[in-house]
Amino acid sequence: MSGDARLVRALVACYPVGWRRRYGDEYAQLLCDMRVHRRPVLILDSLFGAVRAHGGVVVSRRSPMTAVVWATALFTVAGLGFAKLAEDFTGRAGSSYALLVAGAAVALLALAVAAAPTAAALIRGQDVRAWKYVAVPVVGAALWYGVLRLAQAIAGGHGVHTAPNVAGFALIAAAGIAVLAATAWAAVIVLSRVPGHQPARLRPMATTIVTAGMAVATIAAVIWGLQVRTAAGNHGGLLATPFVPSWIGVVVAFAAATALAARSSRRRPALAG
Repeated sequence: MSGDARLVRALVACYPVGWRRRYGDEYAQLLCDMRVHRRPVLILDSLFGAVRAHGGVVVSRRSPMTAVVWATALFTVAGLGFAKLAEDFTGRAGSSYALLVAGAAVALLALAVAAAPTAAALIRGQDVRAWKYVAVPVVGAALWYGVLRLAQAIAGGHGVHTAPNVAGFALIAAAGIAVLAATAWAAVIVLSRVPGHQPARLRPMATTIVTAGMAVATIAAVIWGLQVRTAAGNHGGLLATPFVPSWIGVVVAFAAATALAARSSRRRPALAG
């Protein structure tokens, strides 16, 4: 098999199974006719199309948990950013920090309760094929650890704000975001395929609590930043940026996650009967 044919097969393989069955042969021929191996922009466009196609599969399942899972992924990214930002200010604004942790804990616990029926159904073997998606966060964590060791090797022996250290941190952050995104994607698919038996109001109530916890954490992040801003000056930011822009970025991410979760909590699934 030529390299061109392997490239076409790899691009088509990125699309969902159902899509490939319906359009795969025609799309492969189109890629060949357009000489995709000579057009890097077309390769990128094909990959983005695969991402959109997978998104369409997920959305078409109409799981009421889809938005709240992605909101939690974004909230987790914001939380990790906040933890990195706050490590230079240990002991300051302790009450606000504790409130943020409490809000985050409530949100994550509520999400776990909402997903518990699906986990029970999965363990009972309701959909054996769904287990491959459960492996995604495990494999992702292992890959992230490998990236972590690589970043440590890059940044080792260099100062805090030097280019190698910043590059190492950026590499860790990018890999972590990718793992969280893959985990959210896998969780949405599992929750859609294995809904599980549960009280009709469990998930609506849980998503409301998730939203409330995120809102509390967002407010606490605002208060915390205001309390430490004067002492922070131009230090303590992410990726060697000043504190205030980093803090604002974290707060915006928290707020966006809260808004997405709130949108999910307003969408009540239809009740049977």
